[in-house]
Amino acid sequence: MTPQPSVLVIASDTIGPRMAGSGIRYWNLARVLGAQQPVTLATREPVDLSPPPGVTLRAYGYAGASEDERGNALARLLAEHEVVVAQHLPYLYADPALIASRYIVVDLYAPWILEKLEYARIDPLRGEPNRQDDVTILKRLLSLGDFFICAAERQRDFWLGALAAAGRLELAHVAADPELRTLIDIVGFGLPEQPPLKTGPGPRGRFPAIGRDDTVLLWNGGMWNWLDPLTAIRATALLVECLPNVRLVFMGTRSPGAQVAEMEVVASARMLASDLGLLDRHVFFHDWVPYEERQNWLLEATVALSLHVATVEARFAYRTRLLDNIWCGVPTVATEGDILADVVRDEKIGVLVRPADAAGVRDAVMQVLDRDAGRAMRSNLAALAQRYTWEQVSRPLAAWCAAPQRLSATRGQDPQAEYLQSLERMYSDTAQYARHLEQVVAAKDAALQAAHAQPQPQPIETETARKRPDLGSLFRRNRAG
Repeated sequence: MTPQPSVLVIASDTIGPRMAGSGIRYWNLARVLGAQQPVTLATREPVDLSPPPGVTLRAYGYAGASEDERGNALARLLAEHEVVVAQHLPYLYADPALIASRYIVVDLYAPWILEKLEYARIDPLRGEPNRQDDVTILKRLLSLGDFFICAAERQRDFWLGALAAAGRLELAHVAADPELRTLIDIVGFGLPEQPPLKTGPGPRGRFPAIGRDDTVLLWNGGMWNWLDPLTAIRATALLVECLPNVRLVFMGTRSPGAQVAEMEVVASARMLASDLGLLDRHVFFHDWVPYEERQNWLLEATVALSLHVATVEARFAYRTRLLDNIWCGVPTVATEGDILADVVRDEKIGVLVRPADAAGVRDAVMQVLDRDAGRAMRSNLAALAQRYTWEQVSRPLAAWCAAPQRLSATRGQDPQAEYLQSLERMYSDTAQYARHLEQVVAAKDAALQAAHAQPQPQPIETETARKRPDLGSLFRRNRAG
């Protein structure tokens, strides 16, 4: 029996008790793949978690590690595995021949190139150069992937267009599958197979001002600049007039990953809540809830909110935390237009509203609170959860990794890109050496400064020394005379 190929799953975000969407995804993809073949989950820092069966945890960095250290560590891991599943690759640190020899699965579930458009729109000075760099990275990923995965059919349409522009829609793939599922398929976000169990306090225990019978509106995702927590706060102000015990809780104000800073919208949301007299009375902000405790908060929620600004990012976004609402049976009020909003509408598990419509959000919440409507939504949620388990949604990836194939004749065959990569690797090697020299020189300078800072021993004054004439002053007197 032929052994299953080893798989390296590279997590770009934090893996640990406090995880955001990407970390949650990679932990579970590794878990599902580990049930069928040897898997290494590469993490940004050492992880204090027990790995799932069949999975080995390997850190490619540590707190304070440089990008050079992380990149070189990833290149070494790449050399040890046959299949790689990742959102990014260590181009500047791995030999091109090594990358060419590996089966590569590129995960496009989060169209970050559209998120970077939002960064650039909000902060052009810093965001636009970063976005342009990401365009270059994306072009290489599209050139190097053997298999691509994304979160939904709408995303697949988007990425098929990008792959067509990159020259990757080839006869070999069409001959194998006219739908091109051998090139790009759907691997969405999943849910645990087991129903949620409450293991600790949620918002009612965290905030004393929230009573046992209060209506809790839970914002259970992150707070990013392209989302719309401000409309949620304005809707809460309207709801207080007819529902005095309503409480809006933001479950996570910043990503647990140190590489993602708190976004400007968080400060704007706090200020708006304060200006409306709602802060810590009807609107509450929490730092972040550990992944394994998220159900404690959702099971205490009456309604979940998922609101966004009308952008191109929203059209192709896959709001992963909305799936937790399905798992925990919480009806959702969501802005129309994104992928999972279609699920809310089609499966009748919540109510959709127009962008920036505070009155619409108020009315939608009141609709969910209707006894009969709410009961019907919860019944639909219970039936839907079984269709979204990680084991179900990961099937295309598991099948491909069990028997990887390279149908493309042009994968990575771009002489211009290869030449550019060789130049960049040479520049990267030179820059790494220069940074190493800077660190060595800085360390020696620090040692010299420390040595000079030490008090110098004073000579012992003797009788002869006290009587020794001042030759300098004598010389000056002689010249003056």
